[in-house]
Amino acid sequence: MAGASGPGTTAIAGAALATAPGAATSPGPASASSSRPAGPVRVALIGTHGFGRIHLKNLARLGSAGISRLVGVVDVAEPPEEVAGIHHRSLPDLLAAVPAADRPEIVAIATPIGTHLPLARQALDAGIDVYLEKPPVPALEDHWELLAAAEAAGRSVQVGFQARGGAGVDVLRDEVATGALGPVDTVRVHGAWRRDRAYYRRSAWAGKRQLDGRRVADGVATNPLAHAVHAGLVIAGIDEARDIASVTTELRRAHDIEADDTTFLRIDPAGDGPAVVCALTTTAPEQRTAWVEAVGPRGSHRLYYTDDVSVRTGPDGGTQQLRHERTDLMENLAAHVRDRSVPLISPLETTGAFSTVLEAIQSAPDPLPIDGDAVDIQGEGEAAVPVVRDIEQTLLAALDAGQAFSELGVPWARPDAVRTWTPPAPGIRRG
Repeated sequence: MAGASGPGTTAIAGAALATAPGAATSPGPASASSSRPAGPVRVALIGTHGFGRIHLKNLARLGSAGISRLVGVVDVAEPPEEVAGIHHRSLPDLLAAVPAADRPEIVAIATPIGTHLPLARQALDAGIDVYLEKPPVPALEDHWELLAAAEAAGRSVQVGFQARGGAGVDVLRDEVATGALGPVDTVRVHGAWRRDRAYYRRSAWAGKRQLDGRRVADGVATNPLAHAVHAGLVIAGIDEARDIASVTTELRRAHDIEADDTTFLRIDPAGDGPAVVCALTTTAPEQRTAWVEAVGPRGSHRLYYTDDVSVRTGPDGGTQQLRHERTDLMENLAAHVRDRSVPLISPLETTGAFSTVLEAIQSAPDPLPIDGDAVDIQGEGEAAVPVVRDIEQTLLAALDAGQAFSELGVPWARPDAVRTWTPPAPGIRRG
């Protein structure tokens, strides 16, 4: 069947495929690469626990490769022993303590969601580029504020939607845009994950919508499966807030939390192009690999983004499995810092649509609990998992119909949990 493949994509059983358009770009401030220092890019990390440990491991790898150099870490708690010697309590403390030769060029932020905006602003105001974990901010207004701050500082912000590092997302985006699958009216996003009670007790903000009067937004669609939602938006060509006409949500929870763990989303576009329909949970009986799929009259293409593998199905039912290369987002940002002509893979500018979906979710009423007789508890103590009965079939049915759970007659679903939200006009902020 027709269809292009992205850079670093090959047929697993066959020849290399054709080159497709590259990732989204962020031009950053105009400056000649010759004005930048040579050698490893200097990086500081804020947040050394939780996902910060993943950053430490990756920065060690990049350090061994001569790509970056870790010059300091910031944490309000004691850091791991291996970085205790470069530990500081705040970014201003770090900047005041390090010599000019160790001043960071990138600050990576791996802290609770509600702290992202003030910490990113600290780094930008100091003239430093930022790697910001997903979700970038807990509100659409915060997204606009951070964009303005980055523009004013002349710096770039890379957002840690790791799925964007895989070439498969661009392959599917190109196929939808070029009509390789025929007219695609829906991009489907499926996430059936399993999380125990300990997951939602890992920190004070876990499973919260707000903490101490500030948004946290730790729901299934905005944190654990945020990569899937964002990938679906990118594949559908929905990049900015103005690309969205409305967002329909049905937020439910089986865990004893405030946020949603079982969610239906439908993002309808403002113009031509496919809608994005998402059916997500952390209450599955077993962990499944999340996927994003475009379906058209000439076939379908399903991407398992965590594995960088996709399956393309032709109109005759024949399949082709593709493997996609991955670019590390920190490595990409380091290259961009050294040479501004290198485009960012996941720039803040291309995450406006995701922040809009997050705003729709946070604007909906608190998720309603799923009746206990529809939930089986598997395991005991902190390892216990509430499993919603027949949840896997329910997710697939919602994707096939493009309808919320309550519209399908699911026994535990409730029509009063469904909300349709319209984003504000571009440039208008809601308090």
